[in-house]
Amino acid sequence: MDKFNFQYIIGLIQAEVLVPMNKFLTTLPQETLYLILVAAGLIALLAAVSAFILMRPKSNKEKAPQGPTDFVQFFQKTGTIMDIALAGQHNEVLGRAVLTAVKPDSIRMEIIEENGISMLNPPAEITLMFPPEKSMSGKVNSFRSKISSLKCDKDGCGRMTLTPPSKFALIKRRRHKRKRVVDQQFIRVKLWLGTADSNDTSFIDRIPDLAVNSYDPRSTGHEENQVINISKGGIGVGASAGLVESKFNTDDDVLISIFMFNFRQKIFKPYWYAGKIRTIERMDSSTCRVGVEFTGSGKMRDENEQHIDWTRM
Repeated sequence: MDKFNFQYIIGLIQAEVLVPMNKFLTTLPQETLYLILVAAGLIALLAAVSAFILMRPKSNKEKAPQGPTDFVQFFQKTGTIMDIALAGQHNEVLGRAVLTAVKPDSIRMEIIEENGISMLNPPAEITLMFPPEKSMSGKVNSFRSKISSLKCDKDGCGRMTLTPPSKFALIKRRRHKRKRVVDQQFIRVKLWLGTADSNDTSFIDRIPDLAVNSYDPRSTGHEENQVINISKGGIGVGASAGLVESKFNTDDDVLISIFMFNFRQKIFKPYWYAGKIRTIERMDSSTCRVGVEFTGSGKMRDENEQHIDWTRM
């Protein structure tokens, strides 16, 4: 077979294409030559942009999970933290858990925060909420499941196994992220039954209806109370069930004093709030959890603390 002659092909292109093209260009007016060069440049740029669009890798968007198999693929990564609530009651969070294993027939969770999960029994139906995941059909951030098994002891709940997920949905999350209070020595709370309908501060001189980490001369069990969590929108406290059930009801209005330690200034700073009791739940046989939503904030008008100005939140 004869060897392919590249030199012959190059010479043919030069003689038949390049030389005639050069003669043609030299006969054109200079203005026309500039226009041709600009048009050629634009065509080259358009070709480069088109090639980039066609050659770039396609985005790997995940579809919203529709069933157990899709769910396994959707949550292939471990360590997803989820809020847990009873089905249909997503605003009443009972705790948080970490997703540790996913299979088509089961889900395994490790409980990291318990505010009522221990009261549930299989096969209770629950709603699990997690940070929104973008998908081709929108966002999916909750699903329902049933408890298959729940391991709890006197120290709390540990592991939980669930049935395959169902009823994927987008659920509005709470506006404010709650922060769990671990060290009680840096926060002091007092609650009085009352409304912020005047600037009178005489309620401050009354013995609080509920005190947490604050001096109470009656010594009636307030020393056992604790702050569970706090956010910009409210506060959750654990208190004696006898005290709570004898004094408070859901939707009661309260006035709140919160002294929080400011680490930069090394002092306790006072904060004043008006609130409304939203939830009262039994944590165990002797303790209730009281959830309070802030409805207003207060600011002392003078140094003598004789008047307080309230602002609705």
